[in-house]
Amino acid sequence: MRIIFSLLLVAPLFDAAAFDPSQQDDSQAVLRCFAPPLNPVESVTQQGMIRPVEDETISLIGGTMVAQMERSGEFEAALQVAFPEMRLHVRNLGWPGDTVYRQQRPMFFYTDKGDTAEGSVPDQREKIEPGTMVLAFGRMESLDGLDALDNFEAAYRGLLQGFSKISSRLVMVAPIPFAEAGPAAALAAERNLVLARYRERVAALGGEFDAVLVTMDDFAPEDFSRNGVDLGAQGQAKLAARLAVAWGSPANSDPVLIEAIREKDRLWDQYHRPTNWAFLFGDRQHVPSSRDERDANRRWFIEEIQKIPALISAADSAIWTESKGVGQ
Repeated sequence: MRIIFSLLLVAPLFDAAAFDPSQQDDSQAVLRCFAPPLNPVESVTQQGMIRPVEDETISLIGGTMVAQMERSGEFEAALQVAFPEMRLHVRNLGWPGDTVYRQQRPMFFYTDKGDTAEGSVPDQREKIEPGTMVLAFGRMESLDGLDALDNFEAAYRGLLQGFSKISSRLVMVAPIPFAEAGPAAALAAERNLVLARYRERVAALGGEFDAVLVTMDDFAPEDFSRNGVDLGAQGQAKLAARLAVAWGSPANSDPVLIEAIREKDRLWDQYHRPTNWAFLFGDRQHVPSSRDERDANRRWFIEEIQKIPALISAADSAIWTESKGVGQ
């Protein structure tokens, strides 16, 4: 038997010369996703409920729980059916692991200045128009304990100050209690005592920034997945229904509309969180595998992603058309 050894040479993934610390402050990285508002976006509420503005974008912001809302689609379904003529754009900006302290993003994500290597270009994607911001933070941060409570409040206030500069239409989601389910079921009661203090701070911040506060009480163990932390299908439906209340909208789970929303969310995920970011607008743009094998000057990856906004627009139109039929 003959044994063959091979040596694989891998180019370094990190180029220190191309790294610009001024472009990598991820303490509020989610704010980089938004374009400067063309006109001030004013708060429009009636009896404590959000009234949508025609053609506005509703952005969902938070950690893993928010990111997983893309699997459901029921929150958007409720809004689209309740306001079928408003042409609402719902965009999920949730990112697994995001907290009020830091929203980690790939190198040069939504920055005007990108990698300095020859042939590289900065992030060219379309930014999001500010509208209503739905923020959900505090649950995972509460695991740091009561000693971190003041730091949490200060970090959340700083994040809200950043958002309030581009929109005063803020919705804050109170943290969901921990469930007596999964591997950490025995810790739920103790954790919820701490969480209650965090929820108080979230509510106080909501009043400070004139935000609509959505409470999240009485979630049961069956609302969660097997790990006892992430929401299951039943929990996601309950979360969607609670959020829709901020708009005065009843829940809706029409299967055809839900499928249209999931297709739009799939396209949006490809655009907002593209695979192989380093080869798109990151620090690997100059390598041969980032370019067409027949033309080294052609950036095929950029050409592909630039096609997606038109597909998302078409998907939005399909949602609006379907929602009108559901509402009749």
